[in-house]
Amino acid sequence: MKAVTRNTTRRVATVVLTAVLALGFLTWPASASKQGRVVTFAEQPQSPPTYILPLANGATYNGINILLFTENMFLPLYWFGDAGKPALNKKLSVAYPPIASDGNTILTINLKHWKWSNGQPITARDVIFWLNLLSAVTDPSAPAVAGPTAGTAGPGWGPGVPGAFPTNLVSYWQTGTYQLKLKTNAAYNPTWFLYNELSQVFPLPQASWDRLSATAATGDVDASAEARTAVSDTTPTQYVPNDPGTATSGALGVAAYLNDQSYDLSTYLTDPLWKVVDGPFRLADFTSSGFVKFVPNPAYSGSPKPRISAFEEEPFTSDAAEFNAVRSGAVTIGYIPSQDIGQARLLEKHGYKLSPWNDFASNYMAYNFTNPKVGPIFHQLYFRQAFQSLVDQPEYLKDFLGSYGTVTNGPVPSFPAGNSDESPVEAKGLVYPYDPTKAVQLLKAHGWTVRPHGVTTCARAGTAAGDCGAGIKSGQALTFAIKYESGVTAIANEMAALESTVSIKAGITLKLSSGPFSDVVGIAFNGCSGSNPCSGWQVANWGSGWTYGPDYFPTGDEILQTGASFNPGGYSSSRNDANISATETAPTQAAEKQALFRYEDYVAKQLPLIWLPTAPYQITMYKSNLKGLVPQGVYSEIHPQSYSFKS
Repeated sequence: MKAVTRNTTRRVATVVLTAVLALGFLTWPASASKQGRVVTFAEQPQSPPTYILPLANGATYNGINILLFTENMFLPLYWFGDAGKPALNKKLSVAYPPIASDGNTILTINLKHWKWSNGQPITARDVIFWLNLLSAVTDPSAPAVAGPTAGTAGPGWGPGVPGAFPTNLVSYWQTGTYQLKLKTNAAYNPTWFLYNELSQVFPLPQASWDRLSATAATGDVDASAEARTAVSDTTPTQYVPNDPGTATSGALGVAAYLNDQSYDLSTYLTDPLWKVVDGPFRLADFTSSGFVKFVPNPAYSGSPKPRISAFEEEPFTSDAAEFNAVRSGAVTIGYIPSQDIGQARLLEKHGYKLSPWNDFASNYMAYNFTNPKVGPIFHQLYFRQAFQSLVDQPEYLKDFLGSYGTVTNGPVPSFPAGNSDESPVEAKGLVYPYDPTKAVQLLKAHGWTVRPHGVTTCARAGTAAGDCGAGIKSGQALTFAIKYESGVTAIANEMAALESTVSIKAGITLKLSSGPFSDVVGIAFNGCSGSNPCSGWQVANWGSGWTYGPDYFPTGDEILQTGASFNPGGYSSSRNDANISATETAPTQAAEKQALFRYEDYVAKQLPLIWLPTAPYQITMYKSNLKGLVPQGVYSEIHPQSYSFKS
């Protein structure tokens, strides 16, 4: 799952330090309402789930749909996040860890003997079904489909990356009721393939879903000219005569049908498709405004079994409305908005506990290395070192984030502390700590006339030692623009503080502008590269950097590899590409760790990104009698089957 989509609802915990909050207006009922065995969960404002199928396209693949909605009903083959740690959760996974053989080119997957809610076993055929549909919707040559995704090459797959899963599979086949094998096109690091490729897979109930319409037959039935609806996901894609642009059968047709049904929110409670689940809960109520009620699935094979009678997700129109519900005791699990953080202690006196919900994430701003005007400046390592030395992360963390969150030392998250993927270099702390004196020295040593409070300019143009560097003109000013996400106080405060610091200390001029998350992402993720330079932006801050998932192994193939779709500024380094490749192909765990550390240390020192403090997803306030919530999901996942109330 790409962080750019999953973090659109991130709420940065901002402390309004100057406010003496009006605690006198805080009211509390004489006796807070008891939740009984129902757990109510506050959704972020204006964030209702909009898609149920666990084969979501790019427009619908986000944390609201996948993590907070779909995965309560439909389980991924492999579940990640274990007791607040960034790791495979073997207990919640539908399959045992894969077994690599033949030089890490064959992966054998053995399923646990779990069942669907209709009593049918979850088999290897259900995984093959997913793989067939996934291969169809990610095929760039697939014809357009009808319905809500008309005009696209298949419904699409949100985490799809060209050349990666499933195109890096040569073949896959069933070898038993509960076993299948995958053959890859190269020898891959088994950890990387599990964490970043197999992590995407969901078994789907083939016997119930392998159809083209509500009335069509299902299962492995050969299609004929007379009975084109009686098809399987294994049949070749066929088309309506004289209308070759419309898929009517085969895997693409099945995927298109399921996709269309998933867009029909009004039928979520009545469509038989969504009644066949394997997760701990089934859907009992749903409204388009965002109210969701789950009740336990009595056939759930995993453990623990749900111990609550229902799990309800409550929609809210604003932070204020959500906080009113928290103050009245109407929600079991809510959050405290940034402007109300000062009321946390009072809430704790009235039956709530506070818990920051931290992600396995790194926060940053992106340089546009392809910008014709300032790109040459950004290409200079000394400049990136100087600029990072002007970012006072510890102060931002204290002043603007209430000391919730972590400083960002490099591409691998610093949270949770002591995680084994963080290299010794990163674990020591900031590679480039706040040091304005060092920043000025670096600029002066490379041909700049530094004018604190003024405008710093290049005095020695050229490429020799001590010159400003290739492409930088004599007299060119250190001036560039930053576009940042609007509406988040912490981000605005950080940008204002940075603007002031770099001007006062080093004569660097920042031209700040803000816009909605979608606008910032829209200008940044538009395919900038050496062959396709982008002049429309210079530095972009969309407020949330990168969260790892469902590509959980924290390598840089998607964010920093040359040509990667989520490498916004066109950063390119052959050494970095080789380092990333080594993390994907390491043959042993020892080699894997060595390769990962080499990658992250290089990036931490090369600074292709501007590191900023990483804020929590939200500051959770939950009823003190609720058990099983903490530690919260490190990938923003939830585990309501673990919730219970103290007696």
